[in-house]
Amino acid sequence: MKNQKRNTKEFEYLPLESKGNDIDEFGDHTGEPDLVYGDPVTYHGSISAPNGYVNPTFYGRDIRYTHTLIMTNMNADIKEDGIVIYKGEKYEVRAVAPSLNVLNIALRKLTVEEETIPDPESEEDDQDGEGE
Repeated sequence: MKNQKRNTKEFEYLPLESKGNDIDEFGDHTGEPDLVYGDPVTYHGSISAPNGYVNPTFYGRDIRYTHTLIMTNMNADIKEDGIVIYKGEKYEVRAVAPSLNVLNIALRKLTVEEETIPDPESEEDDQDGEGE
């Protein structure tokens, strides 16, 4: 019942394409990761409301997550460290646990400080040359 078409919601998934080290203007490593995400892909699934009780052994290890995403599309190419955007909120994919008929995905809501992922809808360049 949870994954009937009327109960699923549309969301976007940004796959992590590369993970490297950020380099400053002097060519030194800053220690911060330089994450490059791919183009958004639209999927449908059922995203749970945040709750306090989760089964910590379901995903095979002790991970922190705030929501779960259930999908019946077994061909969805969703991997850990990708980003899910739903209703303007960004979530990190923490774990993917495929079962016989569904994909169970653990999500962690990103805080404002962690939201360094570029928004696909606001990729406008600074045309007037004025910086921040």
